[in-house]
Amino acid sequence: QSLSKTTSQKMSKAKASKIKLAPHESKLVSSGEILNITHEGSKSIWLSAPSITHSENMKRVYRPMGDLELIHLVNNGQLPSTQPYQAIIEGDSGRVYAEKYLRGVKKVDSSPTTVVEFLAPIQLIETLFAIQHKVEDGALSMGLGNKAGNGLGIFNDSLENGETTFRIVLVKRSTSFVERPQNQNVSRNQAEDKNE
Repeated sequence: QSLSKTTSQKMSKAKASKIKLAPHESKLVSSGEILNITHEGSKSIWLSAPSITHSENMKRVYRPMGDLELIHLVNNGQLPSTQPYQAIIEGDSGRVYAEKYLRGVKKVDSSPTTVVEFLAPIQLIETLFAIQHKVEDGALSMGLGNKAGNGLGIFNDSLENGETTFRIVLVKRSTSFVERPQNQNVSRNQAEDKNE
């Protein structure tokens, strides 16, 4: 291994170690709900959790999010109406597709840092699917935003009444999280997950 490559890896590891996680990310790491999987030489901190198993009446859907959208979800338990398409992507292939935004394979202007897993009733997903859906790289996506199916209200109602829950399953933190003057508590879903 060349000296310049070794020095570069040490500098990269040092850079990643100086990155500050968001308070909710630190809590998830401390509780063991998400693992630090950062590899040697990475310029980013990577956190990951396995997908949850679900019952026959529930489906997993995924959404890549930037910090502003995620903090709104964490603080309010609902998605904001800030994205015109606001896709949720179904199943294992949906997670793979959502992770492409953090891995640099797909691009979007909202600077995604996080993939969120939602566990939702099948009936809700079938309703959203009937309203609007499309195939993206072999995954089925449903748009919640006003330029797509406009099903955000239905989805947020399900989050509010507790039928749909969410958890963070992937984080790529390349720059330190910037504190905002808001309550940075972990969502009620993740905080209460162990009690249910």
